Amino acid sequence: MKKVIFAAAGTAGHIEPALAVAHELKQLAPGTKITFIGTKGGLEKTLVSQAGYPVVNITKAAFPRRLNKDALMWKFRFLKSVVEAIRILKDADVVIGFGGYVCGTSYLAAKLSGVPIIAHEANAKKGMSNRLAVFCRATILTAFPDGKHEVVGIPLRRSIVEFATKLGSERAHLRNESLLSFKLDPSKPTILIFGGSLGSRKFNSVVASILDQLLANGFQLIHAVGKNNELPEPAAGYVPVSYIDDMPKAYAAADLAICRAGAVTTIETGLLGIYSVYVPLAIGNGEQVLNAQAVVSQGGGVMVADSAFSSDWILSRLPELMKAALAWRDGSHTILSPLDAASVIAARAQTVMVSQAKD
Repeated sequence: MKKVIFAAAGTAGHIEPALAVAHELKQLAPGTKITFIGTKGGLEKTLVSQAGYPVVNITKAAFPRRLNKDALMWKFRFLKSVVEAIRILKDADVVIGFGGYVCGTSYLAAKLSGVPIIAHEANAKKGMSNRLAVFCRATILTAFPDGKHEVVGIPLRRSIVEFATKLGSERAHLRNESLLSFKLDPSKPTILIFGGSLGSRKFNSVVASILDQLLANGFQLIHAVGKNNELPEPAAGYVPVSYIDDMPKAYAAADLAICRAGAVTTIETGLLGIYSVYVPLAIGNGEQVLNAQAVVSQGGGVMVADSAFSSDWILSRLPELMKAALAWRDGSHTILSPLDAASVIAARAQTVMVSQAKD
């Protein structure tokens, strides 16, 4: 039996693409044993388990970005996590990584164990884990062109791929159905606000301060606040949720999105033709700005710095933004991206396993 280890943890942006590939791999090679490496407290505990795959936890060893007492202990946690990963990788045929704290550990463990690595880079700028993957001689596959590696796009959920193939009349019908399921009015412009799988306190604060004005001006909102944040009271025209389980339905209902600029978010909103206000999170190496720019440069939305995003900014620009969003939607515009990334990566993993068997 072939054994594949998926390294993807922390947020849905890392986990959902990995699950898309895992599902394709199961169809391609039904007897494959699939295991995910995770950490305690990560979203993988919920998403991966719900998908029916086992998760084995290792010690979380996030690279320190400032010098303090915790940073001094990092090397011990990292070494411990590598040892734990080596045990999990025993008899593995390939490791496939999609980001999160577990990837750097998993890549190094794979290199030490002689296990082939496939690393997917979702962002427009390579992160620290995938720079380590290059050192570990991984096969690097990317979502955005970088002039160095093979571009495959982002592995998307099948429901997103199906939505992307819908035509104008089908989209309109789907929009009405989705809005009615949210108990919203199909005749009113709808804003979808979400801050990623963990939510955004900044977004939540801005919405709370201007909600009454937005509703009074004829807008309606679907607002994902994050599982760890307090859920506001719903109102006519306002649907707050902790987490959006059915993202295609939320996308179908949206005329305008206000969101962060994670790789999956920018690809999905761009591909589905949802005009968006991207508010890049100021973390990492600036990759969210580059992700958003890839869509904004083609007319699919606007970008605003987190420091500039405020209730005043929204109120002063919303009429203009909604006008642009409706025109973008009515023109059936979209930002093209490959739809077959999940099957391409699954096939690449299968090729690696066959090659390993021959050796």
